[in-house]
Amino acid sequence: MAKNYKQLKIFMKKNILTILIFSVMANFACVKNHTADAATQPTDSVAVKRFQKININDLKVSPDSLFSRGWFVLAVGDSTNFNEMTISWGALGTVWAMPTATIYVRNTRYTYEFLERNKYFTLCAFPEEYREKLEFIGTKSGRDTDKVAATGLTPLFTKLGNPYFEEAWLVIECEKIYWNDIERKNLPADSQKMYSADPKETHRMYIGNIINIWVKR
Repeated sequence: MAKNYKQLKIFMKKNILTILIFSVMANFACVKNHTADAATQPTDSVAVKRFQKININDLKVSPDSLFSRGWFVLAVGDSTNFNEMTISWGALGTVWAMPTATIYVRNTRYTYEFLERNKYFTLCAFPEEYREKLEFIGTKSGRDTDKVAATGLTPLFTKLGNPYFEEAWLVIECEKIYWNDIERKNLPADSQKMYSADPKETHRMYIGNIINIWVKR
């Protein structure tokens, strides 16, 4: 009897140890997967604490001050791969009874590749103190420069997964609805001089339906 009891005790110890080991491994796997999933989820803080969603009719600022004088940062892509560039050409208005943003991107730019394969883009306006960083973003290419690391800006992502920057005071999220190339031959002579001898080099016009606007609280 004592012998059987001793064998039973040893058997239970071994099985309890095995169960504990599997339990720890399972918990570790769950934590690891949860962390990985959380890291890939877009951060929608744009509509939460630091930014407030507004109607386009409540945007009390001139388009000229945002584009030619203030400069926008155009951002395209997702949390796995995106690019941004500074733009000073564009317009806000109404097309086909929709609130729209129109932008122009040279077809030699790295951002052009992102616009061609993505459905959305964002426009971010920054306070004047970021002017030097915007100049850097506008003069360097994402093909060979990590502009986020160089400028120290903080990329975040909307519910739709589109990039924007925490330091911006205004974020406009757009869905592409139309695009076409500028016909160089139809431009004024002085404007044609901005292009190289390559006849294929031009700007592509993109019209985006404005689907969200946020301002910094």
